Amino acid sequence: MAQNANSKRPGTPTQGQSQQQQQQPQSQQPQSQQPQQQQQQQRGQPRPNGPFSASDLNRIVLEYLNKKGYHRTEAMLRAESGRTLTSPNKQSPANVKTGKLPEPKTTPAAVDKNAKPVSNPSIPAKRDSSSAVVSEEQLKETTSSENYIRAYSMLKNWVDSSLEIYKPELQYILYPIFIYLFLILVSKNALHARRFFDRFSPDFKINHSSEINRLFSVNSVDHIKENEVANAFHTNRYKVTISRTTLNLLLYFLNENEGVGGSLIISAINQHLDPNVVDTVTSKDQLADGIKVIESSSNVDDTDINTAKVKLGPYPRDQEFSKEIETELKIRDEQEKRSDKRTLVQEYKAMNNEPYEEPTPDVKEEEREKEKEKEKEKDKDKEKEVEDKTNADGNEDRSNNDQKAEGSETGEKEEHSEAAPTPKAEEKKPVTKPQQPQIEDANMESPALDALPLPPKTTLDIKLEVQRVKESRDAIKLDNLQLALPSVCMYTFHNTNRDMTSLEFSDDCRLAAAGFQDSQIKLFSLDGSPLGSKYDLELPEDATSKTLVGHSGTVYSTSFSPDNRYLVSSSEDKTVRLWSLDTHSALVSYKGHNHPVWDVNFSPLGHYFATASHDHTARLWSCDHIYPLRIFAGHLNDVDCVSFHPNGCYVFTGSSDKTCRMWDIATGDCVRLFLGLTAPVISTCVSPDGRWLSTGSEDGIINVWDIGTGKRLKQMRGHGKNAIYSLAYCKEGNALISGGADHSVRVWDLKKATTESGPEPEQAFVGYLGDVTGSINQDIKEYGRRRTVIPTNDLVASFYTKKTPVFKVKFTRNNLALAGGAYRD
Repeated sequence: MAQNANSKRPGTPTQGQSQQQQQQPQSQQPQSQQPQQQQQQQRGQPRPNGPFSASDLNRIVLEYLNKKGYHRTEAMLRAESGRTLTSPNKQSPANVKTGKLPEPKTTPAAVDKNAKPVSNPSIPAKRDSSSAVVSEEQLKETTSSENYIRAYSMLKNWVDSSLEIYKPELQYILYPIFIYLFLILVSKNALHARRFFDRFSPDFKINHSSEINRLFSVNSVDHIKENEVANAFHTNRYKVTISRTTLNLLLYFLNENEGVGGSLIISAINQHLDPNVVDTVTSKDQLADGIKVIESSSNVDDTDINTAKVKLGPYPRDQEFSKEIETELKIRDEQEKRSDKRTLVQEYKAMNNEPYEEPTPDVKEEEREKEKEKEKEKDKDKEKEVEDKTNADGNEDRSNNDQKAEGSETGEKEEHSEAAPTPKAEEKKPVTKPQQPQIEDANMESPALDALPLPPKTTLDIKLEVQRVKESRDAIKLDNLQLALPSVCMYTFHNTNRDMTSLEFSDDCRLAAAGFQDSQIKLFSLDGSPLGSKYDLELPEDATSKTLVGHSGTVYSTSFSPDNRYLVSSSEDKTVRLWSLDTHSALVSYKGHNHPVWDVNFSPLGHYFATASHDHTARLWSCDHIYPLRIFAGHLNDVDCVSFHPNGCYVFTGSSDKTCRMWDIATGDCVRLFLGLTAPVISTCVSPDGRWLSTGSEDGIINVWDIGTGKRLKQMRGHGKNAIYSLAYCKEGNALISGGADHSVRVWDLKKATTESGPEPEQAFVGYLGDVTGSINQDIKEYGRRRTVIPTNDLVASFYTKKTPVFKVKFTRNNLALAGGAYRD
């Protein structure tokens, strides 16, 4: 019975054992009784560690380590304290010694939760500027969408109220901050992001209209991945140049307002911006600002591209073809009456920078007779002087008179000796074209004659070349813009219902082709002569216009061939069509682009044409092939415009990626890359000598580049913030005209502010070089002060229309300027 009485369940002490167990330390007591005894000790007995418990001490030490920045020590202490406060295992040494197994109920879930102190989180707690711990709820509140909007509004108000010396740089850095905050808000709350974008985006539409328009459709995280601009910002840092003083001023302000949104701006700057800190910000430092996306497939550096050798000289002429032209020109010269102006043969050689003899023989004979008469008059004067000297009295006077006579005779002999050979020297001395001096440049070499396969010349080519020589001889001289003030002939198209999208003039300026949104092309006769057709019987004999139907989408561009027999057009339907101007019918449809074709341009040599498309490529075509001969790939966005070099061996493309490229037709490689533009390039033009390139952008800035070095020469402003649709050089290459969306045509002096300045002194003519003030007043009247830009000093003249955006400008061979556009009701 005693054994049965003592055979109790394990863990239930008997009466004799209870006193011994009460004397044992608390660590050997069952775990279920420890919390109760600890509470009794806390109530009635003093703590062994003083007024603080172990958890309090751990919390104090951890806070101290966190405040001092000893994060590694803090992490180790957290790990050690977590191990000591965990519940013992079933195979712990204490249980082995006692031989007693605790029941599962003795380790409830509540004990596991309290195993780690509440004050020891696994992630370091975030603190504010006063070292106070920020709770998760407070953290969520500070990073809410509304706080981002409030923080940016605070920053913008501070920038607007800053001193004028710092405001330009602060406004410059506002743009990337706005974009990155917008992308953060898109991932948090699309409605707040849209409200933020609509509220602050108008501040950047003037300088960054293309990016703002493309980011308008971003409303979700998926849109960020699909949108090229948003994805570029999201995956790259934005490089921005800022002075050290301005950056410190910005950071001081954000730190002072850290609790009301400054920390959010600091975080965005730290994660997404790449500041280039300099002592003083210059425009040259800001050329590399922005996001530079490097193609993984391209291993060629930009600087290496611009060092490639190019041949910018004129295309060599076929000798047999030149002899035929000279023979024809000599026949025309013999038929004409002799005059003081150049002969056609001399003009033809001058056009090709070849030496020629001038003046004409008749003029030489007249000059010789005049010289003989002058010599006779001088002899008579000598005889009179000798008679006067002999009659004079006195030896001294005689000797002096003799010396004077000898000196006069020797001087006259020298004059005769110098004047006598001049007619002979003038007969044999070759004279080159004065307005195009020979320049020693390695890049001005002419390409090889067989660089481009060209069709054989015909009789029509000879007639066209003779006509060009005649017009070149009769051209207005614009070699000095101070003496020859320009004027413009403007063609306005009415009743277009805003459907007209493009305009082009023929090479002889007798025809004009306009593209429309209804897929039609309309031909117009500019000189009033009827448009005859060999096969179109329905066309009246006196018709001065004709409609070409064939495309199935908007016609974005047209271009005439140099012989004025063909017309190419590009359309929204992804095709390019070749039209015959003799039959007014479509001949070929060229397919190859995957998206709409924005621009098309014929080569100055004929036979070839180039296209620019939405598929980020430009392509070279031949009239006798339905497939592209070259595909120029390298742009990161739409290729908006395309043009040829005067020698026909290079193609220039302007893109929405704010770059312009030069492509070699023979190899298909990019040989020049023009960087530093601030807006998409929508118009390009090359000077007649092939040395300079001009580009027009959507922000109204014209950039002039040196093709040989790939460097920018200067910028010209005058169109305000409006797009520049077209550019054209004069025959001499020293004047440039531009037409844009500001309803005006501007004339620019290219030589001014460059290494090749014009004659001195440069005086301002009333209404022309002094037209800067008038241009500013007109822009303020039309667009207000906010969109008005002060023109540069190289603006020669401004011609305004009423409500007609200028789609196309062109110089004729006679140096007459033509312009055209559609009247906007």
